[in-house]
Amino acid sequence: MALVASSTLQLLVAQAAEKWQIASNSEVIQFGQKITINIVKLNESSVWPNTFKMVLSGNGMSEEVILAPVHALPESLTQAKPSEDYMGNIKPIYRAYIGQSINNYAGIVRAELAELQSNRIMMLAPREEAGAMQVIETSDTTKPTITIDSSSDSGVAKLLIANPNNEPALSANEPMYFVMGKNSDKGTDARFQLSFKYRPFDPKGSFAEYMPRLSNLYFAYTQTTLWDIGAESGPFRDTSYRPSVFYRWVSDGKGLMPNEWRVGAEHESNGQNGESSRSLNALIVRPTWHFDMNKGKRLSFYPKIQYFLNKEDNADIQRYRGYVDWQFRYGREDGLVFGELFRSGTGGYYSNQLDVSYPISDRIFARTGTFLHLQLLSGYGETLLDFDKKTDTQVRIGISIAR
Repeated sequence: MALVASSTLQLLVAQAAEKWQIASNSEVIQFGQKITINIVKLNESSVWPNTFKMVLSGNGMSEEVILAPVHALPESLTQAKPSEDYMGNIKPIYRAYIGQSINNYAGIVRAELAELQSNRIMMLAPREEAGAMQVIETSDTTKPTITIDSSSDSGVAKLLIANPNNEPALSANEPMYFVMGKNSDKGTDARFQLSFKYRPFDPKGSFAEYMPRLSNLYFAYTQTTLWDIGAESGPFRDTSYRPSVFYRWVSDGKGLMPNEWRVGAEHESNGQNGESSRSLNALIVRPTWHFDMNKGKRLSFYPKIQYFLNKEDNADIQRYRGYVDWQFRYGREDGLVFGELFRSGTGGYYSNQLDVSYPISDRIFARTGTFLHLQLLSGYGETLLDFDKKTDTQVRIGISIAR
């Protein structure tokens, strides 16, 4: 095995002109699992950095993944250089690094080191295994993949991402759906929601390059409408408009620390006047924790913590909503996904919303496509207008295009 590994590395040296060479440690990785990359040092003058940046791109998405060493590098090894054996052949140095993608790709995915001269490897994220990646070729198909035993997770350095993934400037924010059901008081009704976020400063744009922290700034807009579709003239019962601005960044998730943060401000109103007017302004903090499960499933917990700045039209809304939206999401992107929103007011009132969705078409982008959508809602405050009124359990079914 040692002779095979040595021959493989020498072959890489002989055939590659790059200063660094990368190869996948395994052929298939399920969505949500970590990616192990073996990095070979080919140039004598190069110095081992503490971390590498790897760019992944495919099916309209791109992101920068931080690769950390599987085992921490002693200071003496960061300066280590390739040596020669007794026959004068170069003996390259290689290390195993690990990182994690937060995009859900489909099809061909390209990977290469950022800011360093390296080869490019091509991966495959099969549609039947959402997010799975398989090495199908490198920039030179004669170069074999290096296999190194790194099954132990002891001493694995945690992933550290300075900025959010490089998603499109305009993308989904909260779920977008249209569902219908039977309301005991109103007859047949419908509920639909539109939601998107906009990133004005692209990370690769000239302005963001000068001030990179601006690339984490987002504007968002969410609109939720209740439609008495079965009533005469089919009026809209109430609509909630929620524009917001927030700053988003991804952290290392070490220990109890969240994997992601959102901090910003949100306005919510129903666009009416007089006695029917409802509005509030709030400061928002939303940490997010991700827990990767078996078979590519992921559990996400992202409580939305609110501090009300202005709530004159509904001064006691905290008695029905509380100050935290407890939100959960569980499933895999190519299968069944459960979403949960629970509110517990300071007055003992509560509301609960469960969303269950399943894909019925190919994915368009991450989180978007066509999904069969079931929604169950009960408790207080289905609309901002009726925040202090209890609603019987509502069962609605329809489709969603983002979840």
